[in-house]
Amino acid sequence: MKKPLLLIASIFLFLTSCSESKPIKFERDGVSMTSPTGWEITDQENIDDQGYYLSIEKDGFDSSGIVTMTWINGEIDLGEWAYLFQEELVNNITYRNSNIEFEDAVDDTYNNIDTSSIRFTASILGLDHEGNIHFFYKGDKTFAILIQEATEDNMTNKPGFDLIEKSFRVE
Repeated sequence: MKKPLLLIASIFLFLTSCSESKPIKFERDGVSMTSPTGWEITDQENIDDQGYYLSIEKDGFDSSGIVTMTWINGEIDLGEWAYLFQEELVNNITYRNSNIEFEDAVDDTYNNIDTSSIRFTASILGLDHEGNIHFFYKGDKTFAILIQEATEDNMTNKPGFDLIEKSFRVE
């Protein structure tokens, strides 16, 4: 009798753990956004009460979409922060051997907010990736929003990236 119950419990656990994550509204320090269906908030960290880090990733073993949001309370020079951000990526274990290449900063927008953005390409585990990092001031904060995906996943990730961007708000 115990074996069938254990088997049923195991199957239920497997099926529920494989289900697509539900939309979640994130709110912190006057910043809000929605993590779409099929995406999950995978990391959050208070940065010594000086700012915050948030990571949102597309569900699935073979998925490549990721958005990270980092903000610092107050204003810091965007050019300096862009330089430090790029240095962090180059030295990060994920990107260290990826042949990451950055383009020059350009004027851009993120959810109708004027930004300075830097596009980049990398080869991660032999798969071509592309991304964009937006730097901007909003409210009393300085933001960096990184958007990255495998090039082959552009169409799959677009609806999620669009919802995250359209739902992004700063009070």
